[in-house]
Amino acid sequence: MLAAQDSASRSRGSFLFGGILSLLVGAFAIAAPNLFSIVLTQLLGALCLVTGLAAIFQALFGKSRPHRLLSSLSAVIRIAAGSALLFFPIAGVAALTLIVAVVFLLEGIVCIVTSFQMRANPAWIWLLLNGIVALILGGMIYGRWPLDAAWIVGLLYGIQSLFSGSAMLMMGLSAKAREN
Repeated sequence: MLAAQDSASRSRGSFLFGGILSLLVGAFAIAAPNLFSIVLTQLLGALCLVTGLAAIFQALFGKSRPHRLLSSLSAVIRIAAGSALLFFPIAGVAALTLIVAVVFLLEGIVCIVTSFQMRANPAWIWLLLNGIVALILGGMIYGRWPLDAAWIVGLLYGIQSLFSGSAMLMMGLSAKAREN
C-alpha cells in the first residue's frame, strides 16, 4: 500500500496534467460531438495511413525476407483503410459507430456471463450492472444506426474522457505532494 501511495505521489503532476487535459477534451467532445466524431475518424485515418506507409516501406526495403508478402498485404489494407477514413469521413464515422455498438453488445454479454461466474465476490453485482448497461447502450446505438452515427462516437468519447479525467484529477489531488 505504501508503494502505491509513493508511486501516486511521484506521479502527482502527471495525474493532474492528464486529468485536466482529459476533462478539456471531454468537454469539447460533448459540446461538439459531430465535429469530434469526424476529428476522431480523421485521426484514425491518418494513423492507419502513416503506419501503413511505414509498414510497406519496411516490407519492400527491409532486410528481413520472411513474410514480406503478408506484411505488404497488411500494409496495403492499412493504407486503404486510412485513405477511406480520410477521404470519406462520414462513412468512416458510420462504420466506427457500428463497431462501437457491436463492441458494447459483446462486452455486455461477456460481463453478464462473467458476473454470474463471480457470484462469490461481493462486487459481482457491479459487473452485472455494467454488462446490462453495455447491452442497453449497444442496443440503443445499433437500433438508431446509422441515424445517430454522426454524433454518438464523439459523445461517448467525451463522456469516457470526462470520467477518465475526473479519476486522474482525483488521483493527483489525493496524492500527497512529494517531499524533496
